[in-house]
Amino acid sequence: MSDAEGTPMQGPLPLELQQIKAQNARDAAAALASRRKSEDLKSTERNVLKIRRQSFGESSLSPEDSATRRSSRAIKRRKFDDELSVPPLLVINPTPQPSGASTPTPAPSSAESRSRNSSLCLTEPSTPVCPGSDPTSQASPLHLSDVRLKKLIRDKRKRKGRREDVVKDLGRWKPMDDLALVTAVQQLLDLNSVFRGVKFSCHFTLAEIQERWYSLLYDPVISQLAQQAMKNLPEEIVYRVMLNTPFSREEEDAIINCGIKSSAPTVSVSEFDKLLASKPGVFHPYRTGQSLLTHWQYLKFHSLLPEQSVRPMPKPESGHQILDFIDGEELINDAELVETEDSVATSELMSGERNAKHEIRKMEAEVVKWQVLVDQAAGSNTSEFDNQTLAVLRGRLVRYLMRSREIIVGRAAKDHIVDVDLTLEGPASKISRRQAIIKLKHTAEFYLANEGSRPVMVNGTPVLTGESMVLHNNAVVEFSSLRFIFLVNLDLIEAIRTETSKNNFVKSLL
Repeated sequence: MSDAEGTPMQGPLPLELQQIKAQNARDAAAALASRRKSEDLKSTERNVLKIRRQSFGESSLSPEDSATRRSSRAIKRRKFDDELSVPPLLVINPTPQPSGASTPTPAPSSAESRSRNSSLCLTEPSTPVCPGSDPTSQASPLHLSDVRLKKLIRDKRKRKGRREDVVKDLGRWKPMDDLALVTAVQQLLDLNSVFRGVKFSCHFTLAEIQERWYSLLYDPVISQLAQQAMKNLPEEIVYRVMLNTPFSREEEDAIINCGIKSSAPTVSVSEFDKLLASKPGVFHPYRTGQSLLTHWQYLKFHSLLPEQSVRPMPKPESGHQILDFIDGEELINDAELVETEDSVATSELMSGERNAKHEIRKMEAEVVKWQVLVDQAAGSNTSEFDNQTLAVLRGRLVRYLMRSREIIVGRAAKDHIVDVDLTLEGPASKISRRQAIIKLKHTAEFYLANEGSRPVMVNGTPVLTGESMVLHNNAVVEFSSLRFIFLVNLDLIEAIRTETSKNNFVKSLL
């Protein structure tokens, strides 16, 4: 006979319904416990804030204000640091309810609701006392809050300093450096070899490499940050770092013992491709046949292949072995050596010799110029002439000695040499390289011929291009803005004139 509709079923419930009912009871008990816990926590925080404000001399609420009904809406304001970091001081564990029985929750009174909704609570919280304990032995909430607050601030500063150290340590070590370090250590298994054979983005000492490796191994914060940074590296950077990974000892042994002789004229990449395919577990995954060939060439260049052993030569006088290059050089007879003529080297030597001679002539020509400066610095007497000076062209700073019958006056350049360089006297940018020629003729008279583009002034008279004029003693000669006095060695000129007249008289008699 079937049950009427709406009539509860008689007997025990099915297993599924019992499980659902038990789960609902547990959820309700957990929700009630969490709600009570949050309400107690808020009440405790308000009481602590009230006590602190009273301790700093702030005014508290009056009994009239406490009886006033307040809104339950929270006031939006900035919280203090102690409000944010104050841990729960008092936690009242609700009495556990059996899962099978449902207990109705009593509704809170209006006074209790107002107390919970108000911003400040006037009654101090009830501190639960454990059975068998002395109430006076319980620590005050204010003291406990201050101690825990100081501890939290201290721990926060420590964590902040640690993060700053981690970030500072990560400054020089870039993710590609960490990747190169990890890969090289896995290949070489020796930090000293890593220090000598790996090129990082900047210079690191052996101690810094060791410290970084130990940090990657044992420091969880640095290790986690480094792993995340290495995962974010672009593929091209990872590929470049992997290609530059040093060769391990096993890889070099496999390359040396591959059977390719150093005396082979040509070595193809295909042979190393076969070697790479035959031993995949020995070589690094990023190795290629070209990289193996390049490393084999390095080993051959440094004579590290097995058949590249240099045999010592015995000395003919004694049976001792030659241990260095000097002893081997002594056995070579220079007379037996045939030197082939090298036309290129010969031409270069001849060109170098010509250049050296040209430099020597140029230095000899500059001796006169430096002599002028030396005389000016030494303060020698300008009024006196020696037996070889025909005349003197004296300026404001320097003086030029005329010791030949013809001199060239102008501006010296890299490819042009003159007897009298006017640049030593002053600015000579408007003077031609070959401005004038001063010549002593057979009549014992000095003539100035202008060969420059600008006129030359002699005692105020301009001498144009292509013209000439006689220079007498104490004549004033002006080249652009440079002024000189031309002094003649009268004694020497008189002697020259006398000698010339004698020669003319003898010629007339003949």
